[in-house]
Amino acid sequence: MQSNQTTMFQLGYLGLLPFLGGLVLIISDNSIFNLNGYQIFITYSAVILSFLSGILWGSAIDRFNNESSHKSLIFSNVFALMAWGALLFSQQHFLATLFLLIGFVLVWFAEKAIRKTDHETVPNGYQTMRDRLTVGVAVMHVILLFL
Repeated sequence: MQSNQTTMFQLGYLGLLPFLGGLVLIISDNSIFNLNGYQIFITYSAVILSFLSGILWGSAIDRFNNESSHKSLIFSNVFALMAWGALLFSQQHFLATLFLLIGFVLVWFAEKAIRKTDHETVPNGYQTMRDRLTVGVAVMHVILLFL
């Protein structure tokens, strides 16, 4: 049986594939299941930003009496609303992509600051993975902004 850490890493890095797939479809001007690359990229991006928002919410609930709990609850909702806003403007690809890019960078900063405030160091390797994933996601969003 795999360790939770191995599963976390595998799922985290595999989560980059739909972003990459959306970019490939956009660049090649193709579609899949009658969905173009913009639809796939933007909707998946909004789902992942909402997922990260949920992580902040869960963290706040798990550490309800910590000083960062209040901020985590607020931030989690702000980022979820940003994802929803991007979906509302998904036909305006540049605006939606920019909004999502800003959301990913801000959720990364917020999570990093909250983990530092709470002296959170586990699971081992999590922050390094999050740093790499955020860079990868941000780079793909920037590429999309210039297509």
